[in-house]
Amino acid sequence: MSHRVFLVEDEAAHREMLAEALIDAGYEVIAAATGQQALDALSHSTFDVALVDICLPDVDGFGVLDLLRTQQPACPVLLMTGQATIEAAVSAMKRGAYDFLAKPFRLELMLLKLERLFQLVSLEKENRDLRKSTQNTNLVGSSPEFRRFLEAAENVAGSSATILIQGESGTGKELVADLIHSRSPVKDGPLVKVNCGAIPESLLEAELFGYGKGAFTGAERDHRGYLEQAQDGTLFLDEIGEIPHAMQVKLLRVLQERQVRRLGGEKAIPVSFRLVAATNRDFSQLREEGVIRKDFFYRLHVVPLKLPPLRRRQADIPLLVDHFIRKYANRYAKPPIRLRPESLERLQAYPFPGNVRELENLIERLQVMSPGTEISPRDLPIEMTRQASEGSPVFQCFRTELPLKEAIHDFERRFIQRVLEEEGGNRTAAAKRLGISRKNLWEKLVDR
Repeated sequence: MSHRVFLVEDEAAHREMLAEALIDAGYEVIAAATGQQALDALSHSTFDVALVDICLPDVDGFGVLDLLRTQQPACPVLLMTGQATIEAAVSAMKRGAYDFLAKPFRLELMLLKLERLFQLVSLEKENRDLRKSTQNTNLVGSSPEFRRFLEAAENVAGSSATILIQGESGTGKELVADLIHSRSPVKDGPLVKVNCGAIPESLLEAELFGYGKGAFTGAERDHRGYLEQAQDGTLFLDEIGEIPHAMQVKLLRVLQERQVRRLGGEKAIPVSFRLVAATNRDFSQLREEGVIRKDFFYRLHVVPLKLPPLRRRQADIPLLVDHFIRKYANRYAKPPIRLRPESLERLQAYPFPGNVRELENLIERLQVMSPGTEISPRDLPIEMTRQASEGSPVFQCFRTELPLKEAIHDFERRFIQRVLEEEGGNRTAAAKRLGISRKNLWEKLVDR
């Protein structure tokens, strides 16, 4: 099924050229020559994307943009503008436009922007479908590797088998435990979460197994440990690799005998729970190093699930960004921020050593601290902007068939345009960054 593009352009020759290029690329095109024609078309037709010129003879592009945002909010808008109105285009983007094309532009650039836009729209739709299938578990993503992981997690969730989740810190292991519990036969029971690495070794046994009154100084009453609290539910032991050998032996006995004795108690208490464990370390390596006992390893390593790090699912970053923006805009009752396309590209090129948690913290910080809603690359942490230029869109759409002189000219045009975009259309600031005068910048813009 071809995408429907709404083209609004008053110059007949330019409109026909753009329409022909879009049709040749496989798009269905509905064209309008004036703002009023555009408004009329919006009253009885829906579109997948709109390509709108700002300067129209009657109702300007801003009016078309406002109506689109009101009547068809799912339809992203690409604005077309001359260099003299770049500042107006940047302003329009703050009102909800997706991006803009500065005239004159190459048809290849327009088609590239549309292709990326439809990829983003498709990913957002897939993510909405995925969120429905996972009943809003906050596990967001549609990349192939992440989908395979989710399918495996859902397949084993309905059983009573012990599950071991392996993944780097910040990947979302606790959210996976939530998903597994919600799909399990004991979903109506409690989900008890224990961070084994956060409990001092001297207290771990008492917290897990509980204790009886008088078991030690200060034990003035009976205390149910986590193993008892998880009765007829799920026990989630996070950072299981931090449990010392002596505790591994005692926990192994509980898992085998399905009964627990409190500290200072003589009575064996029957327990029944589903065990889900997690670690941010290589569990097999921990066994080889002797950190994990072999019998304990095989008791936990029944169904291993490996959660991929964010650097292996970078296609999910736009979906995660959208998810976290909505989450924190609602939490702090602030207008949602919007990442410019080049800002999103910087995030997708960054390896995120802190994984999803690092990305979430970044979006929360930007949502809380940004004075406006538009996030440009200069608003990002410096480590996220130190990416090799070869990975930037400027080089991805470089026309290598050009002679060297034209290629240099083409690069300079793109470089100036990028700096202008990052400076929000402020020519004085852009000229300062480029190390040229404002007059020289103006001459280069006119020359382009």
